[in-house]
Amino acid sequence: MQARKKLLYKLLYLLQQRLDQQGHWQVSQPAPQAFESQEPFCVDSMTLQQWLRYIFVPRMQALLESPTQLPGECAITPQVEMQIETANLSEITEVTQAIDQLISEGKVPPTQLLRQA
Repeated sequence: MQARKKLLYKLLYLLQQRLDQQGHWQVSQPAPQAFESQEPFCVDSMTLQQWLRYIFVPRMQALLESPTQLPGECAITPQVEMQIETANLSEITEVTQAIDQLISEGKVPPTQLLRQA
């Protein structure tokens, strides 16, 4: 596995942990037709928490397990900042920013963040 993919795997795991710790991971699965949305982040058919759990994380994990290249860009942090309300939002956005920067810029996340995964 490429180094970049290993880093992303750790960040996805950490994102799941942090969402779960703040009560944003245990969300109901959307109806099957919700997955047919053509809108970014499926904003017309599911919550951002549902999109993260049932679309974003599984698709990224599937990419990590395949020989397919990672996307060239990622920008989920602004949507997370607008859609998720929690007292410790910075704990989630710290991880989403690291994901965005790793995918879009190839920037390696801080070591202290990776140690938490």
